[in-house]
Amino acid sequence: MPKINPFDKKLRVDPESHRRIKDLPKVEAVKKIEALVERYESIKSSGKIKKYTEEETKKDFILPLFAALGWDVFNKDEVSAEEKISAGRVDYGFYLDDRPRFYLETKALREDLEREEFANQAVQYSWNKDVSWAVLTDFEGLKLFNAQDIDAKLWSKLFKDIPYTKYIERFDEL
Repeated sequence: MPKINPFDKKLRVDPESHRRIKDLPKVEAVKKIEALVERYESIKSSGKIKKYTEEETKKDFILPLFAALGWDVFNKDEVSAEEKISAGRVDYGFYLDDRPRFYLETKALREDLEREEFANQAVQYSWNKDVSWAVLTDFEGLKLFNAQDIDAKLWSKLFKDIPYTKYIERFDEL
């Protein structure tokens, strides 16, 4: 099997499935995510979740999760931070070949992702930039929305809803 150069943008998307080619071997990625889940459960059981800010959640859980999934979170050409969108600033934009693939809105660990305003915010950011996909996460859960039809009912836009307890089981959906 030929070695994949993770910096070769031509090899970053599978031409048949149009899915992102992961830079890390799956076993390594799963181990990294398992460690994040264990860390989260430890913090949850200690009661420290309420003290986590959004920035700490991003730094300790969300960026490491997307790094484990093969995104170069320290390369602003691949993952932008606090990108200006007409309605405000989205937490992260994820790019391949200079095109945004999705926007990610993050919340602190203690937040309730079921709050409609959070989902609306994520979808609105993507829709304003004509990007099909919006992701909302606080690490405890990850929600993927299709942002193409702004007039559709919000929860009909929900494409995937994956709790952290299923990140390993549903790894190929992440």
